[in-house]
Amino acid sequence: MSEDVTVRQDGNVLVIALSRPEKRNALTASMYAQLAQSFQDAEACTSVHSILLRGNGGVFTSGNDIGLFLDQDAEEPHEPAAASFIRAVIALSKPLVACVRGHAVGIGATVLLHCDYVVASDDARLRFPFVDLGLCPEFASTLVLERIVGRHKAAEWVLLGAPIPAGEARFAGLVNQVMPAELAEEEALSVAQRLASKPQMALRATRALLRQGWDDSLAARIDRESGVFDALRRTPEAQQIFRLFLDRTPQAIPTHV
Repeated sequence: MSEDVTVRQDGNVLVIALSRPEKRNALTASMYAQLAQSFQDAEACTSVHSILLRGNGGVFTSGNDIGLFLDQDAEEPHEPAAASFIRAVIALSKPLVACVRGHAVGIGATVLLHCDYVVASDDARLRFPFVDLGLCPEFASTLVLERIVGRHKAAEWVLLGAPIPAGEARFAGLVNQVMPAELAEEEALSVAQRLASKPQMALRATRALLRQGWDDSLAARIDRESGVFDALRRTPEAQQIFRLFLDRTPQAIPTHV
């Protein structure tokens, strides 16, 4: 495993950290593969009772590395690099806690929809920038986000794509706690440890009941989003946006994804 994703076990908590701070933890294909494997290993390991996902360097993640979208053979459809990671998160039966500091952009925001508890620092900002990139959201977020925050707030966040302060995300129900940055990571680990200490069969059964009725609809929506996402990714409009972004021209999207 490369140093871009680090994994350590703290008692019965597996701590998975994104560690590419020079690129604001932008996710590469290799990082997605490592994340997927880490989640699969956590699911299979009997000594892991909960998972904490966080980012190093004071940032959660700025989302996909744009180079993943810029396809020289854009006419040929292919499975997104994030697909294995998405499947691994959806298949997880153990509690997932996230600690969000700094930016949580793109898949850094959509993954929070599938976490059981989210702690954010007071300087955290979430963003769903997909439309601005000529894309559509992924990770079943077009289904789950509305269920969590309501139709109008979901439309505002996804269609306008503006940064969302941590306090607003908490008020809308996407974030559980907001606290000073220096306390957020300690609190997130404490929550993961408390979950890990619970009777495991009862914890997982209750978690499954909370999610019952979602699994089939999640899988169907992920497949539908994936097809639309890839078709949009291959359009000349989207490819031009990606090139402008990578070239950092004045016309480029002004924020990272």
